[in-house]
Amino acid sequence: MSDKRVSKNGKKASEDSMSMSALNEAAGWAEELMDAEWKGRKDKENLVRYRLSRKVGVSESYLFRLQYKLREMNDVRGSVYRALMLARHAYGLVSQAGENAYQEEKALADARNSKMAGLAAVVAGPQIRKEMNQ
Repeated sequence: MSDKRVSKNGKKASEDSMSMSALNEAAGWAEELMDAEWKGRKDKENLVRYRLSRKVGVSESYLFRLQYKLREMNDVRGSVYRALMLARHAYGLVSQAGENAYQEEKALADARNSKMAGLAAVVAGPQIRKEMNQ
């Protein structure tokens, strides 16, 4: 019977934690995209938010809420979540994060003198092998 427990807003209790994690993830993505859209020191935050809202397709007020009124929000709309996720791919933030994670893991493997790092370089090919030997 515990799986039928309902919270005060009518959702199953497990849905609350899922929607909060999605909300926090969307807020983090919006922050990353704002940083990527920033053009320089004379760029104003509201102009950055305006440009981002036009490029991504999310309203400017929703981006403002994700940045400053997160505590008042209970969940994130699916369309906004999807738009932010696609924008991260379009801005190249996802592949860059994967590359950074790979470089960190490679550095840790090199510090341990791991045999798997050398084996991975052989499997990956000559370009990666050259990077790993540097």
